[in-house]
Amino acid sequence: MYFFKKSGIYLFIILIIVSIYTDLTSGSLLPPNNNSIPAKQTEPTNTRKFKVKKVKVRSGDTVLSIVEEINDLLPALDINQIFDDFQLINHTNPHKLIIGDYYYFPIYMIIP
Repeated sequence: MYFFKKSGIYLFIILIIVSIYTDLTSGSLLPPNNNSIPAKQTEPTNTRKFKVKKVKVRSGDTVLSIVEEINDLLPALDINQIFDDFQLINHTNPHKLIIGDYYYFPIYMIIP
């Protein structure tokens, strides 16, 4: 009987530790609070002005490095806009480029 009581206590402690670890690493199961600050409204991606350029991806290239290379005259570009436009053009995940494949990259135009 003493063995079962001791095993039960150890099992309970292990379950508590696993529960705390899971909660800290993956967050809460509660839905987000609807009274939070609203997200910043941005314009739809299809209203932006840009041309495209077909580029072969080399080892070490990223979407951002290629876009910076072909848009060297523009000031800082919005990273989210770049990823959205790339995904709109290519219909593929911008984080999973395949080396040696060709993709279309946006060339942004300065609009006064």
